[in-house]
Amino acid sequence: MNRLLAFLLLLFPLLASSQQLDERWYFNVNTGIIIPDDSLQFNDAVINDIRMGKSINEKWSYEIEAFTDEYDFDIDYGLKHHGIGINFLDINQEPLWKPYFLMGTGLIYHQSPTESDTNFYINIGIGGSWYFFGDNIRLRAEAVSRLDFNNTKLPGQNGFGDGIFTLGLTIPLGQ
Repeated sequence: MNRLLAFLLLLFPLLASSQQLDERWYFNVNTGIIIPDDSLQFNDAVINDIRMGKSINEKWSYEIEAFTDEYDFDIDYGLKHHGIGINFLDINQEPLWKPYFLMGTGLIYHQSPTESDTNFYINIGIGGSWYFFGDNIRLRAEAVSRLDFNNTKLPGQNGFGDGIFTLGLTIPLGQ
Protein backbone atom coordinates (compact mmCIF):
# COMPACT_ATOMS: atom_id res chain seq x y z
CA MET A 1 0.00 0.00 0.00
CA ASN A 2 2.80 2.40 0.90
CA ARG A 3 4.53 1.68 -2.42
CA LEU A 4 1.35 2.38 -4.35
CA LEU A 5 0.87 5.67 -2.48
CA ALA A 6 4.50 6.68 -3.12
CA PHE A 7 4.12 5.81 -6.81
CA LEU A 8 0.94 7.89 -7.11
CA LEU A 9 2.57 10.84 -5.35
CA LEU A 10 5.52 10.68 -7.78
CA LEU A 11 3.25 10.28 -10.81
CA PHE A 12 0.84 13.08 -9.85
CA PRO A 13 3.11 16.03 -10.82
CA LEU A 14 3.88 14.38 -14.17
CA LEU A 15 0.18 14.31 -15.04
CA ALA A 16 -0.31 18.05 -14.52
CA SER A 17 -0.70 19.91 -17.79
CA SER A 18 0.69 23.32 -18.66
CA GLN A 19 -2.77 24.87 -18.98
CA GLN A 20 -2.85 28.63 -18.36
CA LEU A 21 -3.73 29.59 -14.80
CA ASP A 22 -7.24 30.97 -14.28
CA GLU A 23 -6.64 33.81 -11.80
CA ARG A 24 -10.31 34.67 -11.29
CA TRP A 25 -12.11 34.23 -7.99
CA TYR A 26 -14.77 31.54 -8.10
CA PHE A 27 -18.04 30.96 -6.30
CA ASN A 28 -19.13 27.41 -5.45
CA VAL A 29 -22.39 26.12 -4.03
CA ASN A 30 -22.85 22.46 -3.02
CA THR A 31 -25.54 20.25 -1.55
CA GLY A 32 -25.32 16.65 -0.44
CA ILE A 33 -25.65 13.97 2.19
CA ILE A 34 -23.69 13.03 5.29
CA ILE A 35 -23.20 9.47 6.45
CA PRO A 36 -22.37 9.62 10.18
CA ASP A 37 -19.49 7.45 11.33
CA ASP A 38 -21.76 4.99 13.13
CA SER A 39 -24.39 4.60 10.39
CA LEU A 40 -24.72 3.30 6.85
CA GLN A 41 -28.04 5.00 6.12
CA PHE A 42 -28.20 7.62 3.39
CA ASN A 43 -31.04 9.63 4.93
CA ASP A 44 -29.38 10.62 8.20
CA ALA A 45 -28.22 14.12 7.33
CA VAL A 46 -28.13 16.77 4.61
CA ILE A 47 -25.50 19.47 4.08
CA ASN A 48 -25.38 22.73 2.14
CA ASP A 49 -22.28 24.83 1.69
CA ILE A 50 -21.06 27.91 -0.11
CA ARG A 51 -17.43 28.62 -0.99
CA MET A 52 -15.28 31.39 -2.44
CA GLY A 53 -11.90 30.41 -3.82
CA LYS A 54 -8.92 31.41 -5.92
CA SER A 55 -5.94 29.69 -7.50
CA ILE A 56 -2.57 30.22 -5.83
CA ASN A 57 -0.60 28.70 -8.71
CA GLU A 58 -1.04 26.03 -11.41
CA LYS A 59 -1.36 23.29 -8.79
CA TRP A 60 -2.91 24.80 -5.64
CA SER A 61 -6.13 26.66 -4.85
CA TYR A 62 -7.69 27.75 -1.60
CA GLU A 63 -11.28 28.42 -0.66
CA ILE A 64 -13.21 29.77 2.29
CA GLU A 65 -16.19 27.57 3.13
CA ALA A 66 -19.36 28.16 5.16
CA PHE A 67 -21.74 25.26 5.72
CA THR A 68 -24.82 24.14 7.56
CA ASP A 69 -26.16 20.63 8.08
CA GLU A 70 -28.90 18.89 9.99
CA TYR A 71 -28.91 15.32 11.30
CA ASP A 72 -32.21 13.45 11.39
CA PHE A 73 -31.42 9.87 12.57
CA ASP A 74 -35.00 8.92 11.53
CA ILE A 75 -36.30 10.42 14.80
CA ASP A 76 -36.29 14.14 13.91
CA TYR A 77 -33.59 14.69 16.53
CA GLY A 78 -32.73 18.28 15.63
CA LEU A 79 -28.91 18.15 15.72
CA LYS A 80 -27.51 20.96 13.56
CA HIS A 81 -24.02 22.09 12.64
CA HIS A 82 -22.81 25.41 11.30
CA GLY A 83 -19.21 25.92 10.35
CA ILE A 84 -16.60 28.00 8.63
CA GLY A 85 -13.23 26.90 7.41
CA ILE A 86 -10.50 27.05 4.82
CA ASN A 87 -9.71 24.33 2.28
CA PHE A 88 -6.60 23.82 0.18
CA LEU A 89 -6.99 21.94 -3.09
CA ASP A 90 -4.16 20.12 -4.86
CA ILE A 91 -5.56 20.17 -8.41
CA ASN A 92 -4.53 18.20 -11.46
CA GLN A 93 -5.22 20.66 -14.31
CA GLU A 94 -6.50 18.20 -16.94
CA PRO A 95 -8.23 19.78 -19.95
CA LEU A 96 -11.53 17.83 -19.63
CA TRP A 97 -11.85 17.57 -15.86
CA LYS A 98 -9.94 18.65 -12.79
CA PRO A 99 -9.45 15.94 -10.16
CA TYR A 100 -8.26 17.24 -6.81
CA PHE A 101 -7.23 16.30 -3.30
CA LEU A 102 -8.71 18.50 -0.55
CA MET A 103 -7.34 19.33 2.91
CA GLY A 104 -9.04 21.79 5.23
CA THR A 105 -9.67 22.94 8.76
CA GLY A 106 -12.07 25.22 10.59
CA LEU A 107 -14.57 25.67 13.39
CA ILE A 108 -17.82 23.73 13.72
CA TYR A 109 -20.68 24.71 16.02
CA HIS A 110 -23.13 21.98 17.02
CA GLN A 111 -26.56 22.69 18.42
CA SER A 112 -29.01 20.10 19.78
CA PRO A 113 -32.08 20.25 22.00
CA THR A 114 -29.84 19.55 25.01
CA GLU A 115 -26.50 21.31 24.38
CA SER A 116 -24.28 23.33 22.05
CA ASP A 117 -20.55 23.88 21.65
CA THR A 118 -17.84 24.91 19.16
CA ASN A 119 -14.92 22.66 18.17
CA PHE A 120 -12.21 22.34 15.54
CA TYR A 121 -12.59 20.04 12.56
CA ILE A 122 -10.42 18.87 9.67
CA ASN A 123 -11.45 17.79 6.17
CA ILE A 124 -9.69 15.30 3.92
CA GLY A 125 -11.22 14.42 0.60
CA ILE A 126 -11.16 13.94 -3.15
CA GLY A 127 -13.21 15.43 -5.92
CA GLY A 128 -13.35 16.60 -9.47
CA SER A 129 -15.04 19.19 -11.66
CA TRP A 130 -16.20 19.07 -15.27
CA TYR A 131 -17.29 21.79 -17.71
CA PHE A 132 -21.07 21.99 -17.49
CA PHE A 133 -22.09 25.19 -19.32
CA GLY A 134 -19.55 26.36 -21.88
CA ASP A 135 -16.00 27.07 -20.73
CA ASN A 136 -16.87 28.64 -17.39
CA ILE A 137 -19.43 26.90 -15.20
CA ARG A 138 -18.25 23.55 -13.87
CA LEU A 139 -20.10 20.67 -12.23
CA ARG A 140 -18.30 19.60 -9.04
CA ALA A 141 -18.50 16.27 -7.17
CA GLU A 142 -16.74 15.67 -3.88
CA ALA A 143 -16.27 12.97 -1.21
CA VAL A 144 -14.88 14.23 2.13
CA SER A 145 -14.20 12.79 5.55
CA ARG A 146 -14.89 15.45 8.18
CA LEU A 147 -13.18 14.72 11.48
CA ASP A 148 -14.45 16.86 14.34
CA PHE A 149 -12.90 17.04 17.77
CA ASN A 150 -16.23 17.00 19.59
CA ASN A 151 -16.49 14.38 22.32
CA THR A 152 -20.05 14.61 23.64
CA LYS A 153 -22.57 11.81 24.11
CA LEU A 154 -24.90 13.18 21.40
CA PRO A 155 -25.73 10.84 18.50
CA GLY A 156 -23.17 11.24 15.73
CA GLN A 157 -20.95 13.41 17.96
CA ASN A 158 -18.32 11.05 19.26
CA GLY A 159 -15.27 12.73 17.75
CA PHE A 160 -14.96 10.49 14.71
CA GLY A 161 -15.36 11.19 11.03
CA ASP A 162 -18.45 11.60 8.94
CA GLY A 163 -18.55 10.89 5.22
CA ILE A 164 -19.81 13.85 3.18
CA PHE A 165 -20.84 13.47 -0.47
CA THR A 166 -21.79 16.63 -2.38
CA LEU A 167 -22.60 17.89 -5.86
CA GLY A 168 -22.43 21.53 -6.86
CA LEU A 169 -21.61 24.21 -9.38
CA THR A 170 -18.43 26.28 -9.63
CA ILE A 171 -18.87 29.69 -11.25
CA PRO A 172 -15.87 31.94 -11.96
CA LEU A 173 -16.32 35.66 -11.22
CA GLY A 174 -15.20 38.19 -13.81
CA GLN A 175 -13.74 37.70 -17.26
